[in-house]
Amino acid sequence: MILTLLALISLSSYALPERIVLLRHAEKMTGPDPELTEQGHHRAHRLTALLTPYKPTALFSTNYNRTKQTLAPLSDATSLSVTEYDPRKLAGFAEQLKGYTGTLVVAGHSNTTPELVKHLSGQAVSISEKEFHKVFIVSWQDDGKATVQELSSD
Repeated sequence: MILTLLALISLSSYALPERIVLLRHAEKMTGPDPELTEQGHHRAHRLTALLTPYKPTALFSTNYNRTKQTLAPLSDATSLSVTEYDPRKLAGFAEQLKGYTGTLVVAGHSNTTPELVKHLSGQAVSISEKEFHKVFIVSWQDDGKATVQELSSD
């Protein structure tokens, strides 16, 4: 029993990704499914410069123009396709992400990104409706404890 438990703990620590980078989409126009503004496209390119050194292994986006366009330059730079996820099912998505390896990048929204950070790390973060620069990196220590680092794409 104890050996089985230790094996499960060891496997779950091993299966965790190196890091998960979570961000809100860049500046958007208005409307039901808006595209990025010119400023938003500039931010998407800054995010690419910021995140390429982390050598992403998978990219995830909600099925909205603004999130997909935010990751498009990073997708082009890394030759990775963007996988869509359902922002209404964040708890399950968080568990799915924990099964990957490498560096994952997830584009979401001002309300879903903090919730996903909380599911992954247990730590609370916030993004106001007017903030587009915050980038959160969730990683895990050897003991399995999650840490959250905040960066800026400004």
